[in-house]
Amino acid sequence: PPRRIWCFAVLLLTLLLLSEFAAFAADDGTEAQTGVLEEAGLSLPSEYGEVVQGLPDEVKELLPEGTDGSDADLTAKAVERMSEPGYWKELLVRVTGVELGEALRLFARLCALLALSSVFAAVRSSFGSDSLSKAIGFCSTGAIFAAILHIEYRQLEAVSLFFERLNSLMLGMIPVTGTLWAMGGNVNTAAMSGSTLYVFLTVSEQLCARLVIPVCGLLTALALCNSLSPEVGLRSLGNAIRKVYTFFLGLVMTLLLALLSSQNTLCAAADSTGARTAKLVSSTIIPTVGETLRTVASGVQYLKSVVGISGIFFILLLLLPTLISLLLTRLAFLLGSGVAEILGCEGEGKLLGELGSVYGCMTSVVAMTSGMFILALNLFVRTATALM
Repeated sequence: PPRRIWCFAVLLLTLLLLSEFAAFAADDGTEAQTGVLEEAGLSLPSEYGEVVQGLPDEVKELLPEGTDGSDADLTAKAVERMSEPGYWKELLVRVTGVELGEALRLFARLCALLALSSVFAAVRSSFGSDSLSKAIGFCSTGAIFAAILHIEYRQLEAVSLFFERLNSLMLGMIPVTGTLWAMGGNVNTAAMSGSTLYVFLTVSEQLCARLVIPVCGLLTALALCNSLSPEVGLRSLGNAIRKVYTFFLGLVMTLLLALLSSQNTLCAAADSTGARTAKLVSSTIIPTVGETLRTVASGVQYLKSVVGISGIFFILLLLLPTLISLLLTRLAFLLGSGVAEILGCEGEGKLLGELGSVYGCMTSVVAMTSGMFILALNLFVRTATALM
């Protein structure tokens, strides 16, 4: 399914970036680049510190000391510490432990309700009345839905907050990336990529932050109606809505990413040609200009790596709790659906299975949007500085 492909792509890209930065830091590149930064008189843009200050308090508590951007050397070392496997292992264990407890409590509550439903099903079968049997089944399904309604509301609220924080983070990262592109001579790249990233934010806000809540609410309502009245046949409608929404969102994100990638390539080539011409003319008049520009370009490229990789880490710190919570809640619903089939609670099993599909939709949207922003920052890191 598309959501599994997107989740795998995000994981693979993250591991690739972590391995690259770990290899970069392992060969004492930080100390060498620090000397280049001091020689060129370069520092991180002030907007970077504003991005860090705008992060949620629970995320800032997880950041190593020196991530605020006041000192480029300390920030690089902090990002290096964040790239260590031990840091993410500890974070993953902490977040999973918290969310796993919630998921286990949900599963236990579902099992208790399903056990009661199974007892009621045995009782209603002894009456031999179809109307009474349907009434008891309706009450049983309604009780399960009422028990998990607050969980549904909490998860939708968490997803909405995640998109709000993600958009705020990327909105702050655009001026930082634009400044570093301009420092490296990529003026056209800064202008074009900045405008495309603003389009990214608009799509994320409209198709994800504002639309995912109504879509998931509609899918939940259809799931409840289908479990109460399966003869209506609303399951196919829910599946169609879910597939169309995820496909359309994936298509738009892919087109925007392709546009950003092509713009970066073309604009970087144009900036590089112009910068090399200017450098050649300047070097002819003043021989030391060429070496100075190479020093500046090397420092700017290093700052781009620090900013881009730290931005990716910020996205992952926002994504991890939400993603784990959605996955574990979905797992609880799917396991509950299996328990319902074992106990003979057909209607309740259909409801829990459909709710698991709703959470799969939310998970795919969250992973897809985060993956697109991670890929955008990856393009920023890999775009060559025009002065080099």
